[in-house]
Amino acid sequence: MSSPPQFHCYTHEDYFALEQREDWRYEYCAGEIFAMAGGTESHALVGANIVIALGNTLRGKPCRVYNSDAKLYIRRHDHFCYPDAQVLCEKGIRHKLYVENPVLVVEVLSPSTESYDRGGKFEHYRSIETLGYYLLIDPDRPHVELYERLSAEAWRLTEYREGRIPLAGLEATLDLADIYAQVDFPTPESPNPKESA
Repeated sequence: MSSPPQFHCYTHEDYFALEQREDWRYEYCAGEIFAMAGGTESHALVGANIVIALGNTLRGKPCRVYNSDAKLYIRRHDHFCYPDAQVLCEKGIRHKLYVENPVLVVEVLSPSTESYDRGGKFEHYRSIETLGYYLLIDPDRPHVELYERLSAEAWRLTEYREGRIPLAGLEATLDLADIYAQVDFPTPESPNPKESA
């Protein structure tokens, strides 16, 4: 992420107006605004696949699945961001321009944001009391990390390279084959997006 050239302490109203005026997405954190970079083809495809997979597995349940167009507000840190996917259920709160209190958040990893997704951003996500699951998906190889909340302070990490991912609290599962449908993984002969970025 890169910040605007001049520092300015933005209000929420400034932030919303900036996005509407420039037709561009920014992340907001406690008065600062950061432009969001675009992703690779595989990143976009995996992002679309996970939204479809979540929608299918949660069909008939009192939950809503959102793609990366939905802005999430993390109230404890005064932070607006755009997860690659998120799920709101009974305790979710919907506003006109953003949502709050997801039960599941997904980030598709990219070279420019991976350390942030694993570090500061995950720290902020963990402050959401309703959040029970955090999924990190590698778009360049079949590898998904599932962080599952065990208590207010404890999370369990399970890694998946094949098979199905259980989401017991949602009475649902995700199939890695659906997450990676039609994704072409880099081969030794083809350039790796992480190396060419």
